[in-house]
Amino acid sequence: MLDIKTQLALDELKNGGGILYPFRNGYEKLSEILTSITPETWRYDETVLGGLVLHLVKQGQAARAKSYLRARNLKIQKTYQFEFLELMVALHLGEKINENQITVWRRLERKLPLQDTLLIGLYYNVMMAMFVRIGNLEDAKNAGQQAISCFREEGHSYLEHFIHIHLADLDVIEGRLIRAMRGLSTAKRCLTNSGLSYGNEVEVIEIIELAILYERGEFEKVRKNSARLRESLLKGDSWSELFLQLTRISVLSLYFTKGFQAAQEELEIFQADYVRRHAERASTIDILSSMIWRLEWNTNEAELYINSLTYSNINSAIGRILFSDQHIILNEKNDLKYFSPRGEIIDELQIAHSESGKKRRDALERAFRNALKENQIAPFLENRDTFLGISGQVASISSIKRNPIMLRFVNKIMKAVSKSYAIPEFLRKIGFNRKQFMVSAALQAGSTNKQIARQLGIKEATVKYHLTKMYKIAKVSKRSELIDFINENKNYKDI
Repeated sequence: MLDIKTQLALDELKNGGGILYPFRNGYEKLSEILTSITPETWRYDETVLGGLVLHLVKQGQAARAKSYLRARNLKIQKTYQFEFLELMVALHLGEKINENQITVWRRLERKLPLQDTLLIGLYYNVMMAMFVRIGNLEDAKNAGQQAISCFREEGHSYLEHFIHIHLADLDVIEGRLIRAMRGLSTAKRCLTNSGLSYGNEVEVIEIIELAILYERGEFEKVRKNSARLRESLLKGDSWSELFLQLTRISVLSLYFTKGFQAAQEELEIFQADYVRRHAERASTIDILSSMIWRLEWNTNEAELYINSLTYSNINSAIGRILFSDQHIILNEKNDLKYFSPRGEIIDELQIAHSESGKKRRDALERAFRNALKENQIAPFLENRDTFLGISGQVASISSIKRNPIMLRFVNKIMKAVSKSYAIPEFLRKIGFNRKQFMVSAALQAGSTNKQIARQLGIKEATVKYHLTKMYKIAKVSKRSELIDFINENKNYKDI
């Protein structure tokens, strides 16, 4: 028999919405109720178990929440609510999922009470994230719109604001930056109207704002706020895709401003924190490692990461897109067509990279025109090898030269591309210029003089000239000694 305190708490929990209690009354009140209930009650009551699981998820303890759902000796009669809780935990853990699981979760929709609009809205909310995880962005958008409809019917603007953040994140992935900004404005308005705040809601919105700034080449703003936002995600409620979005923009911003070594260290920090939060490595972070190795002209290292992964084992939309890009670039194949603004830019850049003459110029012009619509710069830096050897000629393309707006935009991109070859601090301090740094990076990747010349779009004699200059600066007499010198000093940093 339950004591009076526990019975009163149970009555309030069930009369206040059951597993939906925190969404109707707030997490602080849920915490008070859980404190009043006798320990182990969760083993016998599905509603109490649900409240406990949702409370832990909100506190960033999804792994612990899962342990309650998997506990032995559960005495409850499992209903659709238990399946819903499993779905919520799977969302926050960021576990790998497949089409079979999606099929099972689709069936859950038919079990939900039609009159419980809030629960159905939450279901669509979670399914939206799950569709993103398997790369089904169209179904994700549809689920998001259905969730918005349910939350509006319930007058729950707090929950609605999360959907707009999710949709804005999808827009960033696809390169629809203007629409993403509108979505974030709506999210902010919903959050303000709700008058609610349980933790890091503002920081979550800020991450998507920074993702837009990254796409527009404002890397310093990303760097400035990255560590603070990562800690916010670790301590509060979030989903794995958001963490990976922050990882992507933080690592690449650091790479384009401070160089390879700084980016590698940032990758290690994010991977360790991801493991701490989700109890497994993130394949998307390994793909980012491949990406920066490729940007350093070390295709052997880049391929090691990519070849260890398969498309089906990547559990994020960002990861799948990056994986496809890397696979195409490393294998020098243009057999994938994109159907998003960002993807179309990358597609044209890959065509330009493999063509010459008029075909190259036409592809570059199409890429610039597509990018101008959204003021998008980052894809050009991520594919900067396209401009090696021709950067000085791009602005002189007649169709660009005749259009003042386009010309300013192209000059801005080319300046950003040039600056993206960030000279490590110790090389800069001893006198290496950008071209010498580029030669040294290719040299460390094992390239011959002829390969370096082809990679950088310069003559082989120019490569030898730069090597002679670098030998003198480093006080060495051959390339192996130069590589040793760089490796011995690479940990020097002033970030």
